[in-house]
Amino acid sequence: MSEAKFHHYVPRFYLSNFNNQSNKLWIYDKKENKVFTSAAENIAGVNHFYRLHEFELQGRDPLIMEKQFSALESEASNIMQDWFRQLSYSVDFIEIPDSNRDIMSLYMTLQLLRTMEARELLIQLTEMNVDNYDAREDATSLHTAMLWNEDTFNPIKQQIYNCYWIFGVNKSNATFYTSDHPILIKTKDFKQWVVGPRVFDEGMSIVFPLSPTVVLYCYEPSYWRKLQKLNNNVSSVEFTEDFANHENSGQVAMSNRFIFSSENNFDFAKELLQLIEESFKDPQRKRVPKISPHRHLRV
Repeated sequence: MSEAKFHHYVPRFYLSNFNNQSNKLWIYDKKENKVFTSAAENIAGVNHFYRLHEFELQGRDPLIMEKQFSALESEASNIMQDWFRQLSYSVDFIEIPDSNRDIMSLYMTLQLLRTMEARELLIQLTEMNVDNYDAREDATSLHTAMLWNEDTFNPIKQQIYNCYWIFGVNKSNATFYTSDHPILIKTKDFKQWVVGPRVFDEGMSIVFPLSPTVVLYCYEPSYWRKLQKLNNNVSSVEFTEDFANHENSGQVAMSNRFIFSSENNFDFAKELLQLIEESFKDPQRKRVPKISPHRHLRV
């Protein structure tokens, strides 16, 4: 059996939620300003992205991390499909057993940390803080060390677990985008997208589009304690086209390079990219940490 060569940093099962009727996704390459289609298995990945060459030299399995991701993705896929099944009955509350919440908290944590965008931020932060070190040359080892560091991911996982989870259902004419960095974080005033996995910021909220019509919000519990009664609920707030594009603005600005949609309509993405800094089209643009602007604000 041949080993996996193309390693997804956004899982194929998740991307397939955004497939069109031909079982492909529409993709906008914001760097090249090009639109094309592709099957989920051929996008949001890089050859040998998680291959551990030092393990190979030691006679150990160089694909152990890729295999660990695959096992987690299988569980997350089943849970997400169960959420869609419940939502198909127009319920107001999603049943999420503690074990499933734990799995999905880990899944979201690692999705925040595993992408090309996360690796680029790690490279730049390392080079800012370590003199005379080519972090890009050592990127895989740096990234692996972060992803396997329990002191890094366990606190993030626990914070996400403790958040108040609220589902939004979008019936507007503007469907949700996703991207090569799909899980995003917003400031408490909902006016800015933040760089990096800043889940401990007061009042932050996570925005995670699950499909063209479903989004999951995770609200920091201390600041948003009034939302406790809505934990695991389906929001009654109706999405307008502007509201949906407000969420899409994050996928456009904060993605590394590629934006995905079930429809061939990237007019909003192109319009937004004309209004914000040209650098947001560049996969190797400088990350500060700084905060990006976006349009269609909703409080």
